[in-house]
Amino acid sequence: MTTKIIAVVNGKGGVAKTTTAFNLAAIYSRRHEVLLVDSDPQGSATAWASRGKQPFVVARESNPEILAQLKKIDQYDLIICDTPPNLGSGTLSAIVSAADYVVLPTPPSLMDLIALMETVTTSIAPTQVKHRVVLTKVDPRRMTDAVDVQESLRADGIPVCSSIVRLYAGHEKSVVDGVSILAWKGRNAKEAGADYKNVADELQREWN
Repeated sequence: MTTKIIAVVNGKGGVAKTTTAFNLAAIYSRRHEVLLVDSDPQGSATAWASRGKQPFVVARESNPEILAQLKKIDQYDLIICDTPPNLGSGTLSAIVSAADYVVLPTPPSLMDLIALMETVTTSIAPTQVKHRVVLTKVDPRRMTDAVDVQESLRADGIPVCSSIVRLYAGHEKSVVDGVSILAWKGRNAKEAGADYKNVADELQREWN
């Protein structure tokens, strides 16, 4: 398998970008050698990983010149990049330019969708890199509304996953425990883990 670089991108914070990158890394590490690159100045993925033992390697790097060389790294099957919420940063530009695929997590609220469209228009579409939106932090009681948002995005020509990531307290609690949602033990852990497994399977079918 040729190393694939997957960038998790959104110009807005608080959209479950780090949660998505971290959990995808955990899921794919069951079948592949995975490197998670934490390029967000907040270092959230690094701090999360440091709280426990992870099945993947984590490296913190935000230097655009170094990130531009990601394609030269060949000891991993997958490199997943958690990016900064700053559309004008050289760090983000370097990662998107190197990426084979971009994942765009977003909650289905209006303000989040406005930020998503700006991210796609400004940072993703010009590069013509393959990409797909993932709806995150979806209220389990409002799944119908989320499906409506998916249909609206598709109507606007935005690729979007059929799989949806619902909002569960376990996502925050797993960070405290230093584990992915797959390894977390608690209420709705199975459902929360299944959501990300479904997303991971769907994304991999897309880029294979």
